[in-house]
Amino acid sequence: MIAYFISFAIGFMFGTIPFSYMIGLLRGIDLRKTGSGNIGATNLGRNLGLPFFIVGFILDSLKGIVPVLLSNALFDFGTLAGAGAILGHIFNPFFSFRGGKGIATTIGVAIALATKSFAISLAIWLLIYLSTFIVSLASICFAICMPLSTILLNEGSQWDRILFLLIAIVVVYAHRSNIKRLLQRNEPRTVLWRK
Repeated sequence: MIAYFISFAIGFMFGTIPFSYMIGLLRGIDLRKTGSGNIGATNLGRNLGLPFFIVGFILDSLKGIVPVLLSNALFDFGTLAGAGAILGHIFNPFFSFRGGKGIATTIGVAIALATKSFAISLAIWLLIYLSTFIVSLASICFAICMPLSTILLNEGSQWDRILFLLIAIVVVYAHRSNIKRLLQRNEPRTVLWRK
């Protein structure tokens, strides 16, 4: 039980590091007060352009990769560390439990736990995004595709597949305001290579 707790705690602590928010502050922008008000990489990219989105995205992804690999090396409980990282990012206690939407961190966890399923889900993300330029729609599709891919490919452990199913539910919940705007047909389009 102690190993379970430590693995989850490692992930959660990594997940709470607000890289994109800190990058925004270094550039004189408080992401909470501009754009979507979200502290994640997408809002960073909307305000500062593609290079900053890429940096924020990579750092937020590492919040998923590093704790999974570290926990697997210590206890072989990478799944719990991945869950902790994603929850720490979405429900960040340093921001009144309002963090990012969790996609970049989920991608990091997916790379570490289910590489083939990640590749398929990434292809879906790119297809949806380049067809619509709506990041939220592409991200929701990515989150849903991950558990389906792990099941179809029989990739990862049973706990990994359960994790990605739960992640999909949490990510869809985190995007509930986006879903409302999508249904109302007023979700903004974001061309990430334009500031």
